[in-house]
Amino acid sequence: MHRILLALATAGILAACADRDGGSNNDNSPGIMPTTRYAFANQCWALRDHASGRYVTLDDGAYAAAATGPDDAEAFFLKPSALGTYLLYGRDARLLAAGAPVASLALVDANAAAEWTVVGLDDTTAYPSAPAVDVDPDAAAVVAYRNFVDPGRLDTVFTLRSQMDQTYLATDAGKQLTTRAQADAASAFSYAPLPPERCTAFPEAQDNVRGNTFSGTRADGRVLGFADTHLHATSTSFLGGAKPGWTFHKYGVTHALADCDAQHGPNGMRDLIGSLFTGDVDGHDTRGWPYFPDWPSRTATTHEAVYWKWMERAWKAGLRVILNYAVDNETLCEISRNVAGTPTRNCNEMVNAGQQIATAYALQDYIDAQYGGRGAGWYRIVTTPAQARSVVAQGKAAVLLGIEVSNLLDCSVTFNPLSTQEAFEETGAPASGGQIYGCAMTETGASNEILTQLQRLKDLGVTGLFTVHEFDNAFGGSDIFDGLVLNLGTKENSGGLGSADTLAAMAQFDVPAQLEAISHLEANGVATGEFWSTYDCPTAESEEAGGGFVFPVGVAMTNLGPPPPLCPYLGQGDRPGGMTACYPAAPQCNARLLTPIGLYTYGKIMALGFVFEVDHLAFALKDQLLDLAAAQTPDYPLVSGHAWTGLSWQQARRIFAGGGLVYPSLNSTEDYTNLWRTVKPLWRESGTTNEFAFGFGSDTNGMSPQMAPRAQIADGKALAYPFTLFDGPVFDALPEFQSVAGVVFDQPGAFDADGNGRSWHEDVDGNAHYGMAADFVEELRLEGTPEQMRDLYNSAEVYLQFWERTQAASAAVSQKGLVVPDGLLRAAPVTP
Repeated sequence: MHRILLALATAGILAACADRDGGSNNDNSPGIMPTTRYAFANQCWALRDHASGRYVTLDDGAYAAAATGPDDAEAFFLKPSALGTYLLYGRDARLLAAGAPVASLALVDANAAAEWTVVGLDDTTAYPSAPAVDVDPDAAAVVAYRNFVDPGRLDTVFTLRSQMDQTYLATDAGKQLTTRAQADAASAFSYAPLPPERCTAFPEAQDNVRGNTFSGTRADGRVLGFADTHLHATSTSFLGGAKPGWTFHKYGVTHALADCDAQHGPNGMRDLIGSLFTGDVDGHDTRGWPYFPDWPSRTATTHEAVYWKWMERAWKAGLRVILNYAVDNETLCEISRNVAGTPTRNCNEMVNAGQQIATAYALQDYIDAQYGGRGAGWYRIVTTPAQARSVVAQGKAAVLLGIEVSNLLDCSVTFNPLSTQEAFEETGAPASGGQIYGCAMTETGASNEILTQLQRLKDLGVTGLFTVHEFDNAFGGSDIFDGLVLNLGTKENSGGLGSADTLAAMAQFDVPAQLEAISHLEANGVATGEFWSTYDCPTAESEEAGGGFVFPVGVAMTNLGPPPPLCPYLGQGDRPGGMTACYPAAPQCNARLLTPIGLYTYGKIMALGFVFEVDHLAFALKDQLLDLAAAQTPDYPLVSGHAWTGLSWQQARRIFAGGGLVYPSLNSTEDYTNLWRTVKPLWRESGTTNEFAFGFGSDTNGMSPQMAPRAQIADGKALAYPFTLFDGPVFDALPEFQSVAGVVFDQPGAFDADGNGRSWHEDVDGNAHYGMAADFVEELRLEGTPEQMRDLYNSAEVYLQFWERTQAASAAVSQKGLVVPDGLLRAAPVTP
């Protein structure tokens, strides 16, 4: 808002430069000043017909240019729906809608008729639109969009073009508002500012913050702020449409966070995936904005929790680096799309990842629009460390894009029942008894080739990659952190369950029989999928663990199925698992290690400079990747960005020694501080000369429960609202905050203009939504130490240093080629 006021205040000075900057039309009427097409955002305006000089008013439901001055004009609140596009919200809480004649439209029924693109009357600039929400984008169009330089025109006379049919708002002979096909004198309008109280404010959520967050870098050029290295802010297409809600919506919060009954059914009883993961089969109250009786909450994992105003609250608390990962799961999508009422939804993970990347760019445009212009917002997508440093220096959040799916690059594996090959022996040649892959490692430019797809991702601005997520794929195996759902999913993802297999698995695991009706089955009834093949995991005292585990999930999964003699071991290499879910009682690890096509892909990932994630890789596959990274000169840095699956102390030391990072998931304040006490000594023991910091990977919107309230609250440690960050105890002990002004955070709440709504409390609700990352910081101030707070607010800087090391290592791989250590491709251990 302050940028807009400044623009208006200096308009007289800028007007003299209008022609040079591209503006050429003028209007000398009182109160009409040159401005950009973006500067009307979230303010109150009167609309003036340029030809007659009269102002638009509303009389008995009809709009006409009839008022002689702004005092008698209709007051419109201009709410941006995108950059340069607005909803004109009248005093009667209705929208100006295109048509002949022009009519008004209720917000609940908003559509393209209510969207008006505003451009200078003689402005011929070809303004590119951001990639469309939820549409797999064209890479060349994304590159052109990113490279566009806005001319920053200053105009006084504008046209309003309808997004519905590309007609222009105009006045007819009787001065009634209508639309016409061409932009001419009858479709020329200017805007006069009105006092805010004249308008009915457009509904919007609050960030519940008072004061401006800090900006700028420290004297030594270092950035200040914390990093969230695992967020799913734009997972709009996740689960086949079964996750209701949007991070933003062009028609506002009433549409973005609406009642979820359309997806989850009456009383939420169709929320199959949510019920499956939480065990809550009683349904939920589906009401959304502003009532929110049951969602968002820290356990409502199939509902939107990252609305943009909530993310704004986290940014104001110091969030400066965000890894925004596109996420999907084809098997869960196929299960849930029918229940969600979207049976034709494309469940291909790479298509849906592309859709979420497009949504990330649309989100950037939307936030820019709310802040008054291209580049004005605080959410900035970056593709290089230098861009990130520039963005953070301006006090904004640098956003890196990534992909976290089970079949990255469509590299699924379909098991061949005749194959006797172990993973490290696979040729990808089914004619000779090999497994079948969904991708190719030839380099002819075909669309299914690994290199072609990786280069497209670079063009889309993707930085971070998970090569394995929840299921085994062509590259290797996944970490085991769920003994039922993910093992069934692995079998389905690797060739299908089949009716008999499904029923047998359900009998073993006591799964509700109704799942059979919605499971994806092969059309011909033939299924070749396999359950995990496993071996006995190392113990905490073993050499592989090196003293313990940072987080034991993935190396401590027991009771996967009945042990012998009830059923045989039919996994690869005569291991447990395979065609039957038969496992010993000891904790099991995935035996599907790195494949030749996986090694090829890892080399291309390093040569192209992607941030390489180790989380979700099978335990021993992590070691293989660490071996490969350490064989390069310099080491290729790796990151565990939401460390919670199968990471040993020894692996953490190796990640630090190679220039990488370990940031934990955000389970609770106690958990964060306890992990800090575990991980920082491992950093010291690694022998690295690189700095330490401790950000987090929240995994919000990623089917992961969010931070819980503290289990115990000592006397005097209760969180009280409002609280102030960057000033006071703990912060006063840190020199980097000495020149930072305090920012006040009120209790997070959601209320409409009539006072309907609710609030949340960190000590009761935990992180009910993403904005409560700020409240976590206050808990850390109450419970933690200055050293822990410094390591949190140093995490953005240290992440950027890690990314710079990644770029340097990638340049070396590109120049010298990939070094493959002897014995890298190997078999997993075999259970005795």
